[in-house]
Amino acid sequence: MQKNGMNFSIRYLENQSNSFWREINPTAKSCLSLKRLLEVYAAKEEWEQVINLSSRAVLHLSKNYDRADFYHIWMCALNETFDNKSLIELGKHLIRMRNLHPVFIALALIAFQFAECWKTSEKLFNYLKRNKGIHNRFAFEACGIYLVNRSDKLELQKGLNLLKKTCLEKNASYFSWRNYLRCLSQKDKEGDMSWTYNAMHLRYPFAQEPYVVASLIAIEEKNWEEAMRLLKQLIIDNPNNLNAILALTQCQEELGNYSEALNLLVKNNDKFQAHNYDYYYLLGHILRKIIEKDFDEDLKKMSLNYLEKSLFIANSLHFPINAIMKEIKEIQFIGRERENILEEELYETNNFSNLQMSSENAESENKFSDRKVG
Repeated sequence: MQKNGMNFSIRYLENQSNSFWREINPTAKSCLSLKRLLEVYAAKEEWEQVINLSSRAVLHLSKNYDRADFYHIWMCALNETFDNKSLIELGKHLIRMRNLHPVFIALALIAFQFAECWKTSEKLFNYLKRNKGIHNRFAFEACGIYLVNRSDKLELQKGLNLLKKTCLEKNASYFSWRNYLRCLSQKDKEGDMSWTYNAMHLRYPFAQEPYVVASLIAIEEKNWEEAMRLLKQLIIDNPNNLNAILALTQCQEELGNYSEALNLLVKNNDKFQAHNYDYYYLLGHILRKIIEKDFDEDLKKMSLNYLEKSLFIANSLHFPINAIMKEIKEIQFIGRERENILEEELYETNNFSNLQMSSENAESENKFSDRKVG
């Protein structure tokens, strides 16, 4: 894929980035080739590749600020894989490096924010705030992410402004744009999201986010067929796009295609992490839809098992759990309701049998009486 004379194909970028590993002190051009390669890998959600190459690059480089870019990429990839333990270890390592260059303390704040270590993040934020001489794009991004997570609306807007400022820097990476976009999404800033998608499309033609937003608009308008068309194309371009798989599953569910939705999740089972909340919730939810139409005790047990697993993950990630709890209770009620219906049917059958027997006995007694009279 080319844009403005730039080639973003993986094979081309792999060849270009080979010079990075051959050079003792990699040039800016070699560093840029490797960063572009890591960005394309990230767009395809090949996070293990990103983690492997960025962590190796950190060891290969000697200049502190050059290393900062790859530390940033490394922690963004760890965040995508929910590896909080590694993020905390990386954050501690970066704090120890703060005397080498002030950029490392900003990176440490990002790492601890991703790992949801709020007390440590607050201390690092206050440190950056006191040392006003620290001005770099990583410090802006770190403070922006911190302020976005605050409850105060003014601080939230200030945080978003800092993240946007970071993205508009000349050397800003695709990963900074992704972080900004995620914060906008979490705070339901739809207007800003639209601008960000368009800006990303111009700057990073390999990014799938612009196509994702088209499918989201179709979903918002309940145009399920158009949303499915876009999502299927996204999955063809990147079979590992988990968000597209989950969104396509939900579209199938909206159309009442429960079997197709279930098959899509089962077929892609190996792509989802063991702690993916959305995957297990959707599995349990769709199985619930199936047993509502055609009850099956084994499917009910599976549905409850998946929903309870998603509940456990939601608790560990501090997600709201009311919707899952309601779903679990409703599934339990489906089973009890069926048992009550069976009991009522059995009761009515027994009553009918008893009435029939009473009628037959009465008839026999009448016949016996008749015979006696005769």
